Amino acid sequence: MKLIFFLFISALSAETIFEYNELDDSLTTSINSDFFSQDKASYCRDRSNPSDIIWSEDFSNPILDSQTWSYSVGNAFVSGTTTVYGWGNNEKQYYRDQKYSETYTNDNLFIEDGFLKIQPMNKKYRSFEYTSARINTNGKKTFSFPSKITFCFKVPRGTGLWPAFWLLPTAIQEWPSGGEIDIMEAKGRITNIVSSALHYGNSPTDKSFIVREIAVPPSVKFQEKFHSITLEWRENSLKFFLDNETEPYLSISPLSSDLVKYQYPFNEKFYLIINLAIGGLFDDNKLDPSALCSDKECSNHYNPDSRRFLIDWIEYAHLLSLIHI
Repeated sequence: MKLIFFLFISALSAETIFEYNELDDSLTTSINSDFFSQDKASYCRDRSNPSDIIWSEDFSNPILDSQTWSYSVGNAFVSGTTTVYGWGNNEKQYYRDQKYSETYTNDNLFIEDGFLKIQPMNKKYRSFEYTSARINTNGKKTFSFPSKITFCFKVPRGTGLWPAFWLLPTAIQEWPSGGEIDIMEAKGRITNIVSSALHYGNSPTDKSFIVREIAVPPSVKFQEKFHSITLEWRENSLKFFLDNETEPYLSISPLSSDLVKYQYPFNEKFYLIINLAIGGLFDDNKLDPSALCSDKECSNHYNPDSRRFLIDWIEYAHLLSLIHI
């Protein structure tokens, strides 16, 4: 059966072959905030003043706003005349399209109890063993500086699950010359660490990246509690913050690391992607099929939400404060 793939970029895609084991500029920052001494369901940062908000998503409607979001479909993308399978990372999932309904999207992505839920499934679809979902704002909503972007989220548990929210440039160009901003990525087998990354370079063979991992205490695992990551975005500056922390765990400028060797790409317009990949190179192709859901209700797991990527809210706001410069 012929598969139909949506073309969003003309270069190697953002989750493209990270080669983390070769990274020289990868550090883990441990954060043990005083806030963590309180047992709460969510440690996400305080919401912005409504007058400062440019756009927000609280997932209060039963389906996604089609004026903001599109679905990526399939297991591949097109680069020039070449179809690149596995999204360039040997990923195993087929991303499913929206089912057209006023109250429902599909078994892999739905809104429930005010949360966006992306559910990985061990259920054959066409010629693929696994399905998931990936959405983006390409051609509908763009993001740039000066601003701050915050995600309040909880990641799924299970070896081979790869949740992420990240940004790609709206201009069509060869990856990663336009840059890539991975605000958050996580490995489903690791409970208390997530990471952020920047990708840049002249071509897929002349490139580099910066990664920073954040570790939190076991009592507030990313898989059990909601946390937030905020990107503060200024001209020639990107800073990443966990929850209500006032010190960034990652800060870059055109003079950072080997960015000085390349043209700084992060002063342009970008669009947003949210997805949950299955398998792939990010975690050395590790995958436990039993970690996935077997049906819409995820009835094979006692706590279905523990296997889903949950997002409570997203904010895109004016950056008025100079406190973090």
